Amino acid sequence: MKKQITETGLNPLVNENIKYNILVESPSQTITPLQMVCFFDFSENQNYQGGTAAVNQHFNGEIDNLRKAGIFKGNFLETLLITPKQAQIPAEKLLLFGLGNPSALSFELLEQVGYYAALEALKLGVESFCFAPSLKDAGILMQPGLEVSTALPRGMAKAISVARTLADKKLGDKVSLKEIFLLAGEAQAAYAYQGLIKAFEVK
Repeated sequence: MKKQITETGLNPLVNENIKYNILVESPSQTITPLQMVCFFDFSENQNYQGGTAAVNQHFNGEIDNLRKAGIFKGNFLETLLITPKQAQIPAEKLLLFGLGNPSALSFELLEQVGYYAALEALKLGVESFCFAPSLKDAGILMQPGLEVSTALPRGMAKAISVARTLADKKLGDKVSLKEIFLLAGEAQAAYAYQGLIKAFEVK
């Protein structure tokens, strides 16, 4: 992968043997087993900008068509897994992830998003995945912004802990996940990294 924030001297944070990184890259360009991109409820928010728009363009507008047809509305925690067949994007799989009504979004709900996003990755058995919150692309700015990159990894870590507990009890598969990349714009990358620090209370 290119343009990891680690290039500027900010190392990945490790929590329970999982690496968490900030990656400055469009979700349409990530080389990853699994790229997740978030969308709000289509009836409430239809904005496509930045990296989200680029993903849609790489699929010749088909993601927008799926949204308009109601196949993926973007309800809270709704998901739709897409397997690129014509090299539309470098990611092996693309998961559309619903955030629901933008007016209802909170840091508590974002923690739930992180939890279920990690569960989806764990189900697929990938060793790493990239997650694009896509809030700014949808025209949504949460204040303070660093809380987004605090809530998401906290939820992810909880899901990983649950999966490991199940594996230890012989009730689930061994956790293969090793690394998570949170995508951010270049201007927000250092700020997002501060959110990671807060998430795991690194001093």
